[in-house]
Amino acid sequence: MARQPLRADDVMTAREVAELLHVSESTVGDWGRRGVIPSRKIRRRIYIRSRIEAFLLDDGPEETTSPTRSQAVRQTASRKNSIP
Repeated sequence: MARQPLRADDVMTAREVAELLHVSESTVGDWGRRGVIPSRKIRRRIYIRSRIEAFLLDDGPEETTSPTRSQAVRQTASRKNSIP
């Protein structure tokens, strides 16, 4: 089965990912550079919508004691949104 070419709707900007995760754009860029969230560097860093969605939905094995990457993202997002 051949891969479908990416359309503009398939690609997310750092701003869109930041809004989805409730974090700053700079946090998204940092996570992308460090490999915390899936991204590609093509002039600027881009985020493929299906990969971001899969990343968020994949919690990994239940028996792990350390947080998965998606759990770490959610924890960071919730800390940024909490009122001190």
